[in-house]
Amino acid sequence: MTTPTGRSRKRGGTPGKNVTIKDLAAELEVSITTISRALNGYADVGEKTREKIVDAARRLGYTPNRNAQRLVTQRSHSIAWVQSDDDNKFVDPHFVEVMAGVLREARMDQYDIVMTSETPERQLAAYERYVRDGSVDGFIVDLPRPNDPRISFLLEAGVPFVVHGREERSADYGWVDVDNYGNFYNLTKLIVANGHQRFAFINGDERFLYATTRRQAVEDALRDLGLPPETVTYLEGTHPMVEAGFQLTELALADASITAFLYSSILMAAEGVSAVTRAGRTPGRDVMIASMNDELQYLNLAPMEGQITYVRSSLRAAGRALVAEVIGQCERKTMTGTLIPSVFDLGDGVDGEVIVGTVEVV
Repeated sequence: MTTPTGRSRKRGGTPGKNVTIKDLAAELEVSITTISRALNGYADVGEKTREKIVDAARRLGYTPNRNAQRLVTQRSHSIAWVQSDDDNKFVDPHFVEVMAGVLREARMDQYDIVMTSETPERQLAAYERYVRDGSVDGFIVDLPRPNDPRISFLLEAGVPFVVHGREERSADYGWVDVDNYGNFYNLTKLIVANGHQRFAFINGDERFLYATTRRQAVEDALRDLGLPPETVTYLEGTHPMVEAGFQLTELALADASITAFLYSSILMAAEGVSAVTRAGRTPGRDVMIASMNDELQYLNLAPMEGQITYVRSSLRAAGRALVAEVIGQCERKTMTGTLIPSVFDLGDGVDGEVIVGTVEVV
C-alpha cells in the first residue's frame, strides 16, 4: 500500500487508527494466539519470536487492551504503593528519589503504579481492599518497622510484594535495601581511626528499621574497638529528614569535645556543614564530617567537595529494583533480595584503611 506521496506504509500503521493485535498478527504473519502469548510472557514462545513481536509492537505503537488482557492473564499490570497520609513525606527528597526510580522502571515494563495515602490506622484496610478486589498484581512496602503488620498481612495473603528495607522475616519475602549496618559500622571505624575520641551521631527517625540498624552498627563498632558508649552523642531527627541537620548540629556543638559528626543523610550533613562553619570551625580540617549519601539529584555537593566523607548508594536505583522485584514475582515466580551497591568517597586527608567488607573506596 502507498501513501499519496508514493511512500510505502506498513500495515497497521494508519494514522489515527489504534493498532490492534490483529494488525500485529497480519504484519508479522503469525497467529493472534502467538502474539498474545509472546506479549504476556508465556514460556512456550521462543525468545527470538518474542523479541520480534515486542519490537513490532513498539514500532507500530501497539497498546494492549488492559481489560481484555486481564481477562486472559488474570493480571492487571498494576502495583500498589500505599503511603502514610503525611504532607511532609511527599516533599521529602529521599521519597521523591525513590519514586523517580519506581515510575521509570514501571514505565519501561509497561506497569502502572497505583499510589494512595491512608492514615496509619487505615493502611491495612487499603491493603485488604486491593487484595480482595484483585485490582493490583503486587505491592511495594517502604519504611518497615519491627514486626511490621503490613508485612504480616501480605505474607498471610500470599500475594507478590517487595519491601524497601528488611526486618526479621526477610528470608520470607523479596526486598531491596542498602547495607545500613555495614556502612555505619565502617563510618564509625573511620571516624575513630582518624583520631576523633568524641563524635555526634545525628540519626534518622528511630521508629524505623533503617535508623535503628544504623544506631546498632555504631554501638557495635565502638564495642568492638573497646571504646566506651559515651564516645558518641546520639541525636535523632524525625521523619522525614528535613530541616533537622542544622538544629541538631548546633545542639551538639555545645560540647567542645566533639570533633566529628556522623549523619544519617547527606541532606542533614549539608545543613550541618553550615552550622559548623557558622560556629567558626572548619569542616574537613578541625571537624570531620561523615554521612550517608543517597545521591539526591537536586543537591549540589560540589561546594563541599573534600569536606565530607560519605558512602554513596542510589535511592533511584533502589526504586527501580523495587519494581523489578515485584514484576519478577508476578511473571517468573522468583523472589530475591537486592542489596544496592555502596561506594565510599573519602574526604581530604581521611585514611580509609580500616574499611572492611566488599565495598568500593574512591
